[in-house]
Amino acid sequence: MRCQPVSLPAEIRQLYKHPGPFATVYFDGSRTTEQGQHEVELRWRRLRSELQRAGAEETVLTAMDGAVNSDVSAGGRHGHLVVADADGVLLLDETTDEPPLREYAAWSRLPHLMPFLARRSEVVPHVVVLADRAGANIYVNTGNSEAKLNRERPESLSGPDQQPIHKTGRDTWSERHFQNRVDNSWAENAADVAESVSQHVKEVAAQLVLVAGDVRARTLVLEAVAERVPPAVEITETAAGGRADGAALEPIEQAVHDAILRIRWRHRRAVLERLRQGVGRGDYAVAGIEPVLQALRNGQVETLVISDDPSSTERAWIGNEPLQLARDREQLSQYGVSEPVSDRLDAALVRAVAGSAADLLITPNAHAYLDGGIGATLRYPTPQASTEPASTQ
Repeated sequence: MRCQPVSLPAEIRQLYKHPGPFATVYFDGSRTTEQGQHEVELRWRRLRSELQRAGAEETVLTAMDGAVNSDVSAGGRHGHLVVADADGVLLLDETTDEPPLREYAAWSRLPHLMPFLARRSEVVPHVVVLADRAGANIYVNTGNSEAKLNRERPESLSGPDQQPIHKTGRDTWSERHFQNRVDNSWAENAADVAESVSQHVKEVAAQLVLVAGDVRARTLVLEAVAERVPPAVEITETAAGGRADGAALEPIEQAVHDAILRIRWRHRRAVLERLRQGVGRGDYAVAGIEPVLQALRNGQVETLVISDDPSSTERAWIGNEPLQLARDREQLSQYGVSEPVSDRLDAALVRAVAGSAADLLITPNAHAYLDGGIGATLRYPTPQASTEPASTQ
């Protein structure tokens, strides 16, 4: 099974086509108390002042003013990220399932996205099927929000009205033909549901399909789905929940949450094991800031592995292109960058990942097993200098 770290969303990759500088704010957007709205306004006022002192123009701040309350419908505890460029164009307006560990406001050459991406990586794209003998409700999650089912607008599929959908419970000869028709109807319904699920899996690159509901319908749907989705997609089931009106969905959401945790950790273990082996052999992986920066400049990085550290003060020198980055200004000048500027190292790394089509794996406590809390698996190894003496012929 191919491990699947976080591929940066298209809107984030597109963001770096804007020259910057950027205004970035990431704050607690929760409105869970009577004073919640007032508290959000106070947070924004404080962060707005920080941006203003840092040099953000009023046009930029005004554009962000209009987005501060765009997350009202999110409900519950959540984080809110807003990014605008120097022309006052709103580029990102996103929420996360939990508030940031540390709120921030930045006016800088690059947007500061690492903490947002760390929160966003906590969920994966998935499809939930709530089935009974008459059909199914299908819930699709793109992986941009937590494992909550959209109670308002699930896709609902039902079998043909003319088909019998209930068995009699008797097993006399005269009933068997009728019950075979019932079995056929259930199988046809399951095939229709599975076909719809397979389309959703393709659309959102889902890594998980979870089937819940009636035990017989669940079994048929599981079998039909397994025939139609790629082997890399995890298919699982839960006996929790039901399709009837008013049935509790929270047990299903918990089952989805648990399944996502298993997938995340399995993917992380696979990447980290490959990283460990590659570093040990000295070929398809590197660890430490300098080796990773060199690999990024070379376009070698397949997956960047890093520990999110909100307290980090590490910085890098950057040029106009995504892969123009180095720890030392003079070093970057040697690569033809005439006017390097300094920015956060993690911000420069995210831009480099976006500019090289690499993947990003943000994992807790990477400092415990990686030099500097950073490493990378490589698309191809760095050529080793030959130790053979040069030929005299």
